Amino acid sequence: MRAELAGPVDIDVVERNQRVHSRRAALDDLATRCSRRGYRIAYDLLNNANDAEDALQEALARACDGYGRVRDPDVLDAWFFRVLTNVCLKVLRRRRVGRALSALWPGERVDCDDAIPDPEPAADESIARARRTRRLLRAIETLPAMQKAAVVLRYGHELSVEETAEMLGVGHGTAKTHLSRALRRLRSELEETR
Repeated sequence: MRAELAGPVDIDVVERNQRVHSRRAALDDLATRCSRRGYRIAYDLLNNANDAEDALQEALARACDGYGRVRDPDVLDAWFFRVLTNVCLKVLRRRRVGRALSALWPGERVDCDDAIPDPEPAADESIARARRTRRLLRAIETLPAMQKAAVVLRYGHELSVEETAEMLGVGHGTAKTHLSRALRRLRSELEETR
């Protein structure tokens, strides 16, 4: 017995189905490869587990929508992390606006510092170190979004300046400027709180 086709095979349909399958496989692979690191980056930028999960999901959704614009599959991971970083920067900017508005209406205060507890009095060196770390984290929270992202990516995730620039979508010199300004501001703020 020979199987008969219902009609001629449409090569365009077959190729489109192969592209859809290939795209789905590439996106599944991307999600598997990048989700854990992406969550850590988002959490370090946003200091909130729910916001980090939301940012990761939004970045994955944007990756699905924008996949066709990526010409070189070898840069897919770097492109995804840049999308994720942009989503986190948007959240940070929204928080800054929320804090500014809450200053106008104190009863509507938005508290973004839940993840950083108030420091305890230092009883020994380990507690003193933890206190300095909390002060530093609070100071990082006050940085403008791009400066905070640059510091977290460069020092928190040990990326090179070039990788940091790529994830922020800026030039090498601009990334160095954000880092320099952030470090200068952090030094100044930490010296004032001694």
